[in-house]
Amino acid sequence: MTTLGEPLLTLELPSAPPVTAGVAAPLRRPKGPALGLIGLGVLLVLGPIIGGLFAKTAAGEQMIEQFAPHMQSDVLARYGSDIHILRNGATGIDTVYRAQHVPSGRYPGIDEFRGQSTAIVGRASGLLDRVEGARGDYQQVARIGGFDRIPFLIVICGIVDIYGGCVMLAGRRSRAWPAAILVIVASAAIAVYPVVSGLFGGAQAGQRMVHSLAPVMTPHEVRQLQNDFIVLVGADGDLSTTFRGVPHAGQSATAITALVKDWPRISSDLASLVGVINDNTGNFDALNDLDTSTRAVGLSGLGSFPWLLVGIGVVSTGLAIGALPRREKESR
Repeated sequence: MTTLGEPLLTLELPSAPPVTAGVAAPLRRPKGPALGLIGLGVLLVLGPIIGGLFAKTAAGEQMIEQFAPHMQSDVLARYGSDIHILRNGATGIDTVYRAQHVPSGRYPGIDEFRGQSTAIVGRASGLLDRVEGARGDYQQVARIGGFDRIPFLIVICGIVDIYGGCVMLAGRRSRAWPAAILVIVASAAIAVYPVVSGLFGGAQAGQRMVHSLAPVMTPHEVRQLQNDFIVLVGADGDLSTTFRGVPHAGQSATAITALVKDWPRISSDLASLVGVINDNTGNFDALNDLDTSTRAVGLSGLGSFPWLLVGIGVVSTGLAIGALPRREKESR
């Protein structure tokens, strides 16, 4: 026991070891996904340019717009009435020729029409059947929102992929997540576009429309229809002038009179329809190229186009997530 005035004993404690924070594992940049993202971006930027996708989608959009007036139900019904009048007129002319023993060569324009009337009316009927048969698919294609903007969407996604891949490969690590989010947003936009634009149903309809109209959307068919029109003009010239002196009555007279009376409207309809086909053979070829080019890379034509966009979005998203810097696992 210590007494007052005695010094206190000094207690010496051992020094405590210093407190140190654990060393964080170093961040690793996955080069494979980042390089894959850059490569995909380059493909998305150059592919539409080299493949002429801008011109082809613009041509397809132009064709859809120019065919719009001819795809109305009342217009198609009028075309059907025109063909009916032509068919009845041809039958009436044959009846009068036989009844009145009209010699060949007296009315050259009518003679030429008589010799080709079956083929002329058949081609006109076939054309109308093709157009009417494609009307439902055409309307579905016409409802696609921004079809000619698809190449821009692909190229923008490619540019974003290149930027994101470069940032995650060599940029500041603090910018990796914002770059990945930007890539994911662009990828989501291109993947969702087929749904919100109606491209899923529209692309399938476009594929059917292309196959349906292919036989009539050719330069040869246009030339044949134009020749038919010239023959009809010659026949109408004779019918409305010198042929009036040939006696004809009954149903034959009614049919011929209807043909002469309605010829201005019929000729206008024929010229308009043949004209829009002639003006759009190149546009149709461009749209058909979209169908055949997708087949060339193993896809099923225009109908697979929406899935291609969805695939681009999914792959871009996966590569962006895979390219994010991550800490290496500690070895034990």
